[in-house]
This record gives sequence, structure tokens and C-alpha cells, in this order.
Amino acid sequence: MPKILMVSLGCAKNTVDAEMALAAVLGDSFSLALDPDDADLVLINTCGFIAPARDEARAVINEFLAAKKKSGGRLKLAVMGCWAERSATELAQEFPGLDAIWGLGIFPEIASAVGRVLAAREREEAGFGVLAQPFEGPRLISTPPSYSYLKISDGCDNRCSYCSIPDIRGPFRSRPRQSIVEEARILAGRGVGELVVIGQDTTLYGDEPAGEGITRLIEEILAAVSTPRIRLLYAHPAHLSSSLINLLVSEPRLCRYLDLPLQHVSDRMLKLMNRGYGRQRVEEITSRLDVKGFTLRTTLLTGFPGEQEEDFRTAQAWVAAGFAKHLGVFAYSPEAGTPAVSFPGMVPPAEAARRRDVLLALQREKTFAWLDSRRGESEEILVDKVAEDGWLEGRTIREAPEVDGVVRLAARASPGVFLTACIQGREEYDLIAVAREGKKPLRRPAKKVRHRRS
Repeated sequence: MPKILMVSLGCAKNTVDAEMALAAVLGDSFSLALDPDDADLVLINTCGFIAPARDEARAVINEFLAAKKKSGGRLKLAVMGCWAERSATELAQEFPGLDAIWGLGIFPEIASAVGRVLAAREREEAGFGVLAQPFEGPRLISTPPSYSYLKISDGCDNRCSYCSIPDIRGPFRSRPRQSIVEEARILAGRGVGELVVIGQDTTLYGDEPAGEGITRLIEEILAAVSTPRIRLLYAHPAHLSSSLINLLVSEPRLCRYLDLPLQHVSDRMLKLMNRGYGRQRVEEITSRLDVKGFTLRTTLLTGFPGEQEEDFRTAQAWVAAGFAKHLGVFAYSPEAGTPAVSFPGMVPPAEAARRRDVLLALQREKTFAWLDSRRGESEEILVDKVAEDGWLEGRTIREAPEVDGVVRLAARASPGVFLTACIQGREEYDLIAVAREGKKPLRRPAKKVRHRRS
């Protein structure tokens, strides 16, 4: 029986796509491989909306092309996902050794497509063009037992002037409400401790006015499952409704945490970016979310065309105020086909990178001070995994999986278990804790904890 290895790159939304692809393929005809030496076909699910993502995909593709050569051509390699949908011709020219390049519309026929590639001698290019409705199907869950992603939509209508996502993923399409709630029930039945709700813009969900549909959906999920934690990612400031804010700060099982990409806080830059809101809206949101225990994650973009020193200082002052507990900062890079590539006032890449580094250094101080302030607090930790050094790694409601720091503690527990622990200190962005029943302070980890950007 041929064996399939899946490698998924990019965001959590891509992770869900990869899980559905595997579930559609595996069964009576194909089985799962965990190592390229054991695989007959490698599926690489790519991200491709910015240059660093394409560089990562490029490195992975080259790695598996080398494995294919080592196998004497026995191993086959198919590339799918966002980069394949966006740049099939480019991929075909750059990587002539690929056996298949599949667009985002491949899902309904992916099992037969895998069969064709394994039997064929020539490269296949198929499945281009987004589906009219988000693909529905079972998933082979790849995340730890502690959490799972719940994808509620696909595509985007926001048309930010720097972003190619609408051209790659198509217009915004919501999944049927009943289907989402049923999937939440299935995941809850597996004992998942945290459901992470995701989409290109989760706050645009549904047919109701922006922000109201997602509130209703979250309420229905809360009513349908007893999962201890539900987390909302990828919200949009222009679509964040009062009803959703009220739910975020009042519902005990809905994490007091929000991923809310701002990209900038200068009125002039937000207008150039076509974000659909201004500085006043940013201040209104941060004021509403300024409640005890609430954690805001956001992202900022430096060096966007036309960004002047005054605009940068505005962003700098906002970061210095400490509104965000977790912050990602990215230097602008031009993306073909987006309006911003023709904007005047291009900022030199070196200057964009310098501004990024200034904001990251400033946020580092703010995040470290916030983490230090949690010393001595008793917090509920959801265990994600046992690390190689034997320590447990988990998260409080203040940390989202894969993007924020973790809490490390020496204890015996399985992934998916909740523990109450006292925060003792930190190692960079990771917190060190001791289980509440522990009597002695824990020694520091023998191995240095990996660093993360805030």
C-alpha cells in the first residue's frame, strides 16, 4: 500500500486544509508515512502570500527534491496550497522535478489525484481556482490532544492594499453554521481542551451585519459543547462588534484573548493600507478591552510605502503604551498584483527592517515586564506536550498555540490535562511554573528554552 507524507507550512488555516487532505486520501488505498524514507509520495502544502513564506517553501521543496534524487526517483513530490494556486508556472519552471502542482480546488478529487500522480510519469497540474464554498470533510487531526483548530470560513473581502490573499483564496465564504457546530461537537467528544476558532477574518462570519454573525456562532458553540476553552483568532478591527467584545470579557469559557491585527495606528497609513478604520477606532477597541486579565495580540507593518518618520513615531508611541501583550512586527515587502506596489514613497528595505527591529525591541521590554509581573500568580495551565528534556509545556488562556510563549513546569501529566500552577519566573518569553501541590522551588531547566518573538 503506497504511503503518503504530508508537510504543511504557514498558518493554522493551512493546517486544517492539510488535515482534510490527509483524511480524504488515507484509507483502503493509501497509508500514512512519518518519514520521507518510508514515503512513496510527499505532499507539501505551501504558504505563498509573502516572500519569507515562499522562501520557506522553497527550502522545503529543495530538501525533498534531494530526497527524491537519493531514492533514485522512486519518491514522488506534489506541491499544493497557496503558492501553488498563485504561481504554478513559476513553480514548474523553478522546480522541474516536481511530479504534481495542485491548486486550491483540488480537494474534491485529491484521492484520485494522488493515485494519478503515483501512476504517472509526467507532471500533473490540476485543481486551480477556489471552490465556490469552503471544502467540507473529515480531518486527520495533527495537533496535540490539548487543542484543535476550528476553521469557519475561507477567502477574504477586505482588499488591504498590501495583501494578495483575496487573489489567492478568493472572496470571503462562510461555512454553514450547523456544520461548524457539529464539527465542534466531534472535536469536543475527543476530549480537546481548547477549540481555536480561525478564518481569514473570523469577525466577518455569517450573513448578519459584520461582527454579529461570529457572536451568534460562538454562542451556539458554547451551548453545544462543554470544552473548557474556546479561543478566537484573526479578528478584524473594522468588524469587531460590541456584542463580541461583551462576550469576550464576560464568558468564562471564551478566552480573554484576542488576535487583532492592526498593521498600523496612524490615520494616514491606515487609509493608505485600505484597512477600513482609523486611529480613533483603535483607541476605542483598546479602551473596551482594557479589563483585568485580557490579553491582546496584534501585528504591525513597518516601511509601508509613504510611511514617514511621524507615522513611525506614532506606532512607536502606541507600542510604548503597552496595550499589546504579544506583538509581531513585519517589514513591508512588495507583492505583485497588489495596489501598494505602485504607491509613491517606497521606504528602503533596510530602513523598513530598522523600524521593525526598533518596535520589536521596545515590545520585548513591555512583554518581559508583563511576564515578570505574573510571578507568584496561580494560573490554570493546559498541557500541550512533554518536551525532550522531560519538562511539561503548556499554556494559560493568555497564550495561543504555536505563536506565543509557553509555560514550562516539572510535573507528571499527559497532554490535554489541566494543571493549576504557580508562576515562578521566566526564560525569555517562556514562563517557569511549579504545580500548586509542589513544596519545593523547581530548578531551572537544564536546557536553554528556545526563544520566541513576542
